[in-house]
Amino acid sequence: MRPASPNTLRVFAALELPPAALRQITEMQVVLKTVTPSGSVRWVKPEGIHLTLVFYGDTEAQRVAAIQHVLDQAAPIVEPFSLTLSGLGVFPNPRRPRVVWVGVQGALEPLHKLQRAVETGSKTLGFKPDERGFNPHLTLGRVNQPLRPADQQALSQALAQARVPAGGEFRLETLSLIRSELKPGGAVYTPIFTAPLGSRNA
Repeated sequence: MRPASPNTLRVFAALELPPAALRQITEMQVVLKTVTPSGSVRWVKPEGIHLTLVFYGDTEAQRVAAIQHVLDQAAPIVEPFSLTLSGLGVFPNPRRPRVVWVGVQGALEPLHKLQRAVETGSKTLGFKPDERGFNPHLTLGRVNQPLRPADQQALSQALAQARVPAGGEFRLETLSLIRSELKPGGAVYTPIFTAPLGSRNA
């Protein structure tokens, strides 16, 4: 993989998860590791899991301040809201699984409203929207390639039969711009800007 230029940052806008959600994800991954073929999935560390709204990729450092302004303007339009984990799936499809994810349910209206505001503001800066649209999810792991046909079938069956453990709601309160640094041991995520959701006069 070609390293990014010293003048660029790999960044994305996301909602950071509270400890309660991360604990539930940890429990889920422990179960999934026991039912999926050994070595078939590289599981994401729970502390590196975020609800991504817009992925900017490698971005010139001089443009980061403008992105921060977009997030600062978008964050107040929705109050903090709650979600729960719901449903497992894979991208792009079960026949070619590359990403294992868990979905969310609950207050989806403010989530979509916030995502649209960030995306619309980002478009004014020249960033193109994701052609696939916004499908709120949390990435649990990435499937190792190539995967033997027998392991691929076993993985698909295991995920189809797995269930998301029961858990309570978790509250989302901040919108962040997060830097992703690709290291030999995995990506390292660092919030470089955070804005609270909701009215600042409340």
